[in-house]
Amino acid sequence: MQTTPIDPVDSWSQFGLSGLVIAALFLFCRFLITEHRAERQEWIIAYREQSKLMNETQTETNQVIRELVTVVKEANLKAK
Repeated sequence: MQTTPIDPVDSWSQFGLSGLVIAALFLFCRFLITEHRAERQEWIIAYREQSKLMNETQTETNQVIRELVTVVKEANLKAK
């Protein structure tokens, strides 16, 4: 009993429509993954910029509060 070797896959045409659908789904998934990565990069950059802005605002607010505390302490010392 002699077996014949399986012919190598040399063309997607032998898979017909199902092969085309699988290939299209694969390419669509690859496209979605690529787009999602690019969008995530945008989110990360926006988050970093927002965090930097919030830190600067918080620093300014802290400075103003320190100045107000100093003024109130001076006023309390003068009132005594």
